[in-house]
Amino acid sequence: MYFFEALQTVLLTHDTFRQLAESFGNFEGLIAPYLMGFELGIQSAIIASVTQCFYAWRIYILSSSKILTGLIVCVSLLQCAGGITEGITCFIYNSTSSTIPIEAKASGIWVGGSAACDIIITLSMTYILWKKRSGFQKTDSVVNKVIQLVVETGLLTATMAIVQLTLYNMFKDTEYFMTPVGALSKAYSNSLFVLLNNRSQMRQQRDTGGTTSLNLPQLQTTRAIQISVNQETFGVRNDATADRSSDKSQYDEDLKAGLGGGLPGGAPQVQA
Repeated sequence: MYFFEALQTVLLTHDTFRQLAESFGNFEGLIAPYLMGFELGIQSAIIASVTQCFYAWRIYILSSSKILTGLIVCVSLLQCAGGITEGITCFIYNSTSSTIPIEAKASGIWVGGSAACDIIITLSMTYILWKKRSGFQKTDSVVNKVIQLVVETGLLTATMAIVQLTLYNMFKDTEYFMTPVGALSKAYSNSLFVLLNNRSQMRQQRDTGGTTSLNLPQLQTTRAIQISVNQETFGVRNDATADRSSDKSQYDEDLKAGLGGGLPGGAPQVQA
């Protein structure tokens, strides 16, 4: 994905400069296809298919539904085939015009299939994750965040694909559709990137969720702390015949004497 995105960026920059700078004032140079059949048609279709198949795999892990997963993969491969066909047609006819019948059909399969696959993925993931709600606030909060992420990324790519297809069919003599088609593959790759980052963050929350951590202030000095303990001991009268009341009164006097000195007798004095 990274290699395809880097290569596409380089090729798009090169063709855009030739189209808008070198061919300035030349209409034929403005509408020339250059390498757009490969960089926009073929590469974008493959990038979209990789992202959609990754979502399909996650849906299979969550639901174990082979039918739903197979449906998503089939639609994804269908749109990929349409994008590759559209790219090859651009090279054969040396044009990106929708007036060429086979190119218009290939673009419809490519872009329409991408939008349909994105909608299926969004609805399926939302339904599956909604059923995973357990009623516990912490768990449901995580599930809601994942649902929000899936809906946002899925609707974004589906909306861009629909806009691209609408511009392609409604304004056949213009190049308006080039704007969304140039950004569509970036939307797919970024949605996958966001999904992977979200998975990493959820794993970190899971690993640290069961432990309690205390954020204690750290000392900003390396100076050693010395602690000295002074202890005092009092003699205990072991005379078994002594009057216990006198022992108690002697102990009370000793205790008062200790309190007068600042700490009870026998208590350690700590100096930091």
